[in-house]
This record gives sequence, structure tokens and C-alpha cells, in this order.
Amino acid sequence: MSHRCFAARHLLALAALCSAAAVSAPAAAQESVQQFSDTIHVIQRRPVLQKKRLDVSPRFGVNVNDAVYRNFRVGANANFHFSERFYAGLVFDWYNFGDVLGGPTQTFRDVDSEARARTDAAYLNWAGGAELGFAPLVGKFALFNRGLFFYDVSISAGALFANSASIARPGGTSGLAGTAAVTSRVFLNDWMALNLEVRDTIYSAQLRGVSEGVLTHSVSVGAGVSLYLPTSFEYSDSEASAQR
Repeated sequence: MSHRCFAARHLLALAALCSAAAVSAPAAAQESVQQFSDTIHVIQRRPVLQKKRLDVSPRFGVNVNDAVYRNFRVGANANFHFSERFYAGLVFDWYNFGDVLGGPTQTFRDVDSEARARTDAAYLNWAGGAELGFAPLVGKFALFNRGLFFYDVSISAGALFANSASIARPGGTSGLAGTAAVTSRVFLNDWMALNLEVRDTIYSAQLRGVSEGVLTHSVSVGAGVSLYLPTSFEYSDSEASAQR
């Protein structure tokens, strides 16, 4: 009887050892896999594709580099995107709102009265033309940790035909002009984005007492929305690989 009890104890001990080894083997294997496994990189698709879509962007802006004359503008861009990076478009801005919006500032009136001289300042009436753009920067950010917003930043330059005047010469003259801009789009959904812009319009102004045109910069900041047509898009294998 004692031999049987002794053998039973040995069998139970052996069974316990086998069970412990069976439980610890997967854990050890899992630990080794976690320790030596490679890092997994997740590539997220662009939330909005712009290739072969029309981007219409109405906006409102105001000049920021002229202390004597305040110019407001209402205009729009119509850009066709050849790819996710390059686009070409038309641009038009209207500046002349009479006495309702904009005009000489208090600084101009103070200088004009204190100097007792007939000073002058140039301003734009309207400008329109075409430009080419390139988007070198694409990214995303989190807003209050509640969601991700995707954006891009583009630079553009082009040629314009502009009409300008001055306080002393309100008749207005037209001629060739240039433009350069930095634009950021923050995408809200598949067909709409918030549009923020800094634009420099370069033109030749006719001022009183100056026989030749004066090269003038009108730097303005603007905001609006970008509306995409068509309003939907489809991903393809080539577009997915191009985003990597």
C-alpha cells in the first residue's frame, strides 16, 4: 500500500510539472515575439483627393501693409488640380466699394492736415488674371484632442491685369501687374475646406507729382472656403501608392 501511495505522489508531481511547463511555454514564446518583433508603421490615406477636381474659393480680405489707405477686397479663385501638388487657376478681386468700405485712414488725414500738404496714396480698384500653384506641405493636427484635421500649404504666382487709382487721381489707370500668394486649406469634409491666404499684388501706381509709375505692393490677408467639384472622389491603387 505504501508503494502505491508513493507512486501516486510521483505521478501527481509529474503531472503538475508538465502542466506548468505547458502554461509557461506560450507565455515565453509570446514574450520573445514581442521583444524581437518589428515596429508596425500605419500609413493613413489622404482624407481628400484634389487631383482632377475644380476648386472654387470665394473669399474676403483686407490689406495690411498700408497705413494711410485701407483696401478691402472680395474675390474668388478657380483652380484646377492636375495632381495633389500642382494646380493652375484664375483669380479675380474687387476692391472699389466707394465710401461704404475702405478709404483713407485717420493716419492719412492727420498727416495731410499737420503737413499742410496735398499728400497722395495709391489703391486698387480691381485685379484679375491667372496663376500657377504648388503645394509643398501636407499635414494634420489635432484640435482639442477631439479630432484630426488635415491641411495643405501652397505657394502660387501669376500675372494680372489691374486697375488702380490714387486719392489725388481717382480716375484710374489699367495695366499689367503681378501676384504671389501663400495659401493654406484646412479640409472640413470631402468637398469643402477653410481657405486662409496671404497675397501680394504688385502694380504700377500713378501718383501726383511723379511723372512715372511707382511700383506698389498691396499685401492683404484673406479668408474664405474652398468648394470642390465634383463633390466626391474615389481612391485608386496608383493614388494610394503615390501617398506613401
